[in-house]
Amino acid sequence: MTTSTIDLDAEQLQHAAVVLKTLGHPIRLGIIETLEAGPRNVSDIQESIGEPQAITSQHLRLMESRDILSSERDGVQVFYQLKNQFITQILECIKSCGSKL
Repeated sequence: MTTSTIDLDAEQLQHAAVVLKTLGHPIRLGIIETLEAGPRNVSDIQESIGEPQAITSQHLRLMESRDILSSERDGVQVFYQLKNQFITQILECIKSCGSKL
């Protein structure tokens, strides 16, 4: 058996685990897919994923607290966007493996 080297330090591995655990929910993956196209307000996200506003907002707050999303207020509306584009790479990986899952 060969041993491989890991290029990530403990902090990076911890952050990756938190991100992957957070993304492990169908609603959150739907939100990420919606935000691939760019910033959206809560109403647009809610309509896109077909969930009630309260549920959508809970998921958005969780993902923002875990540094997956960022938000910006414009008057009374809050627009969410992906904080790091590597999140879209994770989603692309999931899509490419979709038929094999």
